Amino acid sequence: MRKVLVALLAILVVVAFAKTKLVFWSFMIDDKLWQDIYAEFQKEYPDIEVEFTQLSWANGFDKITTAIAANAAPDLVELGNTWVPIFADQGAVEPLTKDEEARFKDFLGFNTTFYKGKYYGYIWLVGTRAMYYNVDLFIQAGLDPANPPKTWSEVLEAAKKINALGDDIYGFGLPAGEHYSPWQQWFLLAVWSNGGRVVCGDNLDKACFNTPEVVEAAKFYQELSKYSLMTKQADIEKAFGEGKVGMYIGGQWVIGTLNTSYPDLNYYLALVPRPDNKPYSVSFAGGEVLAITTQSKNKDAARKLAYFLLKPDIAMKITKAFSGVVYPSDPKAINDPWFEEHPMHMIFFEQNKHVQMTPPTPAWDKIEGLLCEAIEKIILDKADVKSVLDEYNAKIQQVLNEYGK
Repeated sequence: MRKVLVALLAILVVVAFAKTKLVFWSFMIDDKLWQDIYAEFQKEYPDIEVEFTQLSWANGFDKITTAIAANAAPDLVELGNTWVPIFADQGAVEPLTKDEEARFKDFLGFNTTFYKGKYYGYIWLVGTRAMYYNVDLFIQAGLDPANPPKTWSEVLEAAKKINALGDDIYGFGLPAGEHYSPWQQWFLLAVWSNGGRVVCGDNLDKACFNTPEVVEAAKFYQELSKYSLMTKQADIEKAFGEGKVGMYIGGQWVIGTLNTSYPDLNYYLALVPRPDNKPYSVSFAGGEVLAITTQSKNKDAARKLAYFLLKPDIAMKITKAFSGVVYPSDPKAINDPWFEEHPMHMIFFEQNKHVQMTPPTPAWDKIEGLLCEAIEKIILDKADVKSVLDEYNAKIQQVLNEYGK
């Protein structure tokens, strides 16, 4: 009997100290930062053990897709917010409960996880776009750097004056020749700000890329291209750092790049300029989402890890580690003293009040490639705007029809 009691006691001890094991994949956390975060997590949840893997942007999407197909998905995974519709459509990630929707509805970028009536994953880290401008070029062109352009007409006027400063000086920088930046670094933002859309309909199954709102935005963009350097985003940033570009739209990560590579550059930031008849501009809502996979066998523990990572002080560790590449989605993070020490980043927080995500359709991956083609015909080839938009509206509709089958 005594041996039986000892054996039972041993089993109870093992059970009491057994840990729930989770697998977590992330892009934004490196191994060193994870050790810091994990040490704090273990203080709060000593019964949960986490196996961490840092993903690469080069092949991370493919690795996640392959793992899901092999029924070997991690419990918790970081997704770019534009990927959420793809994995939600596959039934690969868990939707939020109604209680969670109420809990996180005020987080920045919350709506970017919406797909077909449900919210999938927790918006974790957010980023957007703002306008960078060269203070010295503004002064040389007779512009007031304390009052940067707020509207499209003001941007055009400023770009003309800066462009006239010399053959190697450009009023603005417009990305071209690559996949993402041509539509992210202002074109689509201008369309949204003007009330236009790329796809519409209750099921996002109708192309609306040639409406009057889109035509007006595209014509403005084509006019601005006359005074712009049009090349890859990295080359625009280099030219801006060298004092050859007056203005351009960029993400918050550029602050660190400019301060490191061009410490003498005299620049500042402003909100994305708005259409003259609109109250504000709409910027691109980039973001990272923590998603619990449907294959996870430990969803409650995965939820605890997600909630922990969402805490402002934990998420701020990533902001501080990577020079403001992304910001916490929890609006309470603005109270962190770091923002007082980094005032330019406050512009991005202000812009985050008016942001929009790409349409939550699995077809977007193909549509964005068509957008880049259309933009380049408009600004590089100077093709007729309405003709280009009609052509690509038909191509976008074809893509939507294929996904609707």
